[in-house]
This record gives sequence, structure tokens and C-alpha cells, in this order.
Amino acid sequence: RVQERISSPSIAIDCRGCGNSDLGDPDDFTTDALVADVKSVVDSHPLLQKKCFVLVGHSMGGRIAMCYAAKYPEDISALVIEDMDIRRRTVESNFIPNFDETKALSFEKSHPNLDSLRKAFGEIGYPSDMVDKWVREGRVYEHGSEGQYWSDVHPAFRALCYRRIFDSNSGSACWNAIEQHYAKSNAVKVHLLVAGIGSVCEEESINEMIECMPATTSVKTYPNGYHSLHGSVMEEFLCDLNEIIADAKSSHLQGKL
Repeated sequence: RVQERISSPSIAIDCRGCGNSDLGDPDDFTTDALVADVKSVVDSHPLLQKKCFVLVGHSMGGRIAMCYAAKYPEDISALVIEDMDIRRRTVESNFIPNFDETKALSFEKSHPNLDSLRKAFGEIGYPSDMVDKWVREGRVYEHGSEGQYWSDVHPAFRALCYRRIFDSNSGSACWNAIEQHYAKSNAVKVHLLVAGIGSVCEEESINEMIECMPATTSVKTYPNGYHSLHGSVMEEFLCDLNEIIADAKSSHLQGKL
């Protein structure tokens, strides 16, 4: 629904393990691999080839977007981070109690029925109300002709994100690399969009991000927005995103003149 109302053509990428993308070998799940996945799309898709674009990342996708911008700054016309900061998150800080990482890594996304899928999530540690939420959002849904159910959510993605990416200094390292490139030119704007309710961001970390690039970074908090701003305050989010896209397009054209 969000893509349909963006003012410019757009591409949504399912990170490995998410949506219809395969998880692949868990041993290959690294920051570099996730960034390389995005780069392969950029280099192969006609909409993105040899063009600057606005990169938007939500939650873990926000961290991947930061890492991409740090490695390929010349690709970006604007960077939008939706409810994610740069602080380190330990494996133990996973907010799901008794999270079973072993079962998460062996999770099957296709199940014969919804009850089977609910049971699999429950054995990993997910509360039933979270699964209900995914059903309402369309992230867990019926597919096939015999009542099978599919989950766009892969618990292994969460487990590996904490172990390989969040529980590291990659956030700060990427942000410092971005600063070294963007702060010199002031040509690329960075937008931090923060949820006002249940945000995963810490104020201290957001302030650190702003202080690193005060001239190029803006921050907006959505008082009525939850972690998924694009879903909880869609109208306001879309208005802001379309404005960011228009501004980036205008700035890019002016830079070419």
C-alpha cells in the first residue's frame, strides 16, 4: 500500500530470510552479505542502474541502509532511517523472553495450516498476540489451494540480526563512515524518523547521530506513531517521504546544472 502511493517509481527488497527471499546459509548472514544483496539489485535493476536514489530502511532495514550508504555513498541522493538508531544491542537484549535460537534457525516458513504455524512460533517463544498482529498485517497469510499458510516473518532473521549485526559496533562504524562522506559536501540529506510510541530508538543514540552530522541530519518524531511508522501513521509518513523524494530530486538536478 505504501509503494502504490509513493510519488516516484520504487523498489522494495525482501532481505534474505524475509518475505519470499531465501535465508541461505546462516553462516553467510553478515552485514557485508546483506549490503551486497542490496547492491546486486541496484546494479541489475534498470530503475536503479547508474542513478542516485532515495534509500529508505525500516528497523533492521534501517541498519542495513546505513551500512549501504557507508559503503556506497555515491549511490544515495537521500537517506531515510525509519525508527532505528546506532546503539549496540546485545543478544541478551532480545525482548522476546525464552527465545529459542536453535528452533528459530530451523523454522519452516510454509505450514499446512495456521494452527501449525502458530505452534511453531510459540515453540520459539513468540507470544500469540504478536502472531495475531502479523496475520492482521498480512505478513502471515494463506497460500496455495489446500489451506497452507506462509510466513513472511522468519525468526532466524531476527536471531541472526542480533548475533551478527546488532551485537557489534557496526552502527557507529557505519555512521562515522557516512559522516566522513556526507558532511563534507552537505549534498545528501539524512532523515531520522522516530516513533513516538514504543520506539526502539534511544534518545542518547539519536542525539549522537545528529551531533555527528548536524548540518545534514534532520529528525522527526511522530507522537502517534508506532515502530512501523509506514503502517501506524501512513498518511503523515507518506506526506513526509514524498516531500523528501521531491527535495532530493530537485537537489540532484540542481547539482547537475
